[in-house]
Amino acid sequence: MFEGVRSILVVKLSSIGDVVQSLPVAAALRRRYPEAHIAWAVKPPAAEVVAGNPHLTETLVVGGSGASAAGVQSVPPLGAPIGLARALRERRFELALDMQGLLKSALIAYLSGARDRIGFRNLQEGAFLFNNRRIVPDRRDIHAVEVYLAFAEAVGAPAGPPDFTIATSEQDRRVAAGLLADVDNPVALIPGARWESKRWPPERFAAVADALSEELGCTAVVVGDAGERELAEGIAAAARSRTVDLTGKTTLKQLTEVFRGCRATISNETGPMYISAAAGTPTVAIFGPTDPNRLGPYGEGHAKVTAGVPCGPCRKRRCEPLRCMEAIGPEQVLEAARRVMGGTPSRARSGGAGGSA
Repeated sequence: MFEGVRSILVVKLSSIGDVVQSLPVAAALRRRYPEAHIAWAVKPPAAEVVAGNPHLTETLVVGGSGASAAGVQSVPPLGAPIGLARALRERRFELALDMQGLLKSALIAYLSGARDRIGFRNLQEGAFLFNNRRIVPDRRDIHAVEVYLAFAEAVGAPAGPPDFTIATSEQDRRVAAGLLADVDNPVALIPGARWESKRWPPERFAAVADALSEELGCTAVVVGDAGERELAEGIAAAARSRTVDLTGKTTLKQLTEVFRGCRATISNETGPMYISAAAGTPTVAIFGPTDPNRLGPYGEGHAKVTAGVPCGPCRKRRCEPLRCMEAIGPEQVLEAARRVMGGTPSRARSGGAGGSA
């Protein structure tokens, strides 16, 4: 049905974690259409995740303020539909994949002028008005990565080994190396998350940091955006061991290289956690209101920690009392960290798409 396609638009605008989990689609499309022009439409906050991807021809930053790298182009926002349509139609897209599944993403696919616009079967926010091939089921019983790969399969692109490449530069590597230069055996901690209900208490991160310092000689490196500095300070105040605060000090690409320099990452369910897993760093993900089976770090060598309370996963952004996170103690997280780091000789390293702890 899609033989000879010469130009493809992928629409996955946000969030950072969702964009990371959808990255394998780029490699799958390139394997199927080696000569095609493949572009990815993304919003500015997640653009770094996609920019420079070797499987893409270009990254289109919707509502961006200007090109920041080779192969990265800013296009007008949805609020300027005529300008956006003009910019997209210059590329003569024949096929558009709406992997966001919302009205705004379906409208971008429509404005591209692509003849075939593939979306989810479920009809969210009026997306059905603009997608003319609703063939991908938005399943909740399989991992999100596999849901996104269903788009590639729908156009004849077999999944193959999932490729989560986040392109970085030599400068990114130098910055990360400098930040970790005096840090022995670093372990990244990610205490932030957009939802309050996803945040494990800072003092419990501190307890895990102290235990890893004592047992394995690790130094905790706290990462996140500048708005999460207070959480880093809370960890430092509660910890007996040394902690290093890198919140607000890296770009997403530099953060990718910081993770590559760390022995492991311990994180709430948040965008940087997916970057850590994409970088190949053993990642322990702490889950409360969201589904670890659908959203856990994908691939071998990671772990998911959950309390398994009867009310979860509830997907509530705020909840009182927060039973799911309160029920997770430092020892649970510490045991998962030991396992992915190989710190317990009598236990094998965890496997699967994030072995449950």
